[in-house]
Amino acid sequence: METESFIVIWSEVALKDLETIYFFIAKNSIHAANAIIDDIYNKTRQLSMKGFSESGQIDDINAKYRRLIEGNYKILYSITENQIVIHGVFDCRQNPKKLKKK
Repeated sequence: METESFIVIWSEVALKDLETIYFFIAKNSIHAANAIIDDIYNKTRQLSMKGFSESGQIDDINAKYRRLIEGNYKILYSITENQIVIHGVFDCRQNPKKLKKK
């Protein structure tokens, strides 16, 4: 396995998505909200390792992105020369037409 790594960058939209997810879940359980956000962040860590950047499938709704799935959440990202850009986090239980707006 190669050890060269990518820089993972979270877009403002993706960070806002995480914030929205956190506050929605925290209404019922702060512990659950923290756990879900941690799980999403941990899932994206694999992308930083060279050889794993393409581990996500090409998204079937918007082919300019790749996707990782963590629980009920789709993490949309793209790959540049040495960066992974996280573009959004989407609750898969929502209407997928909302993704086309991202």
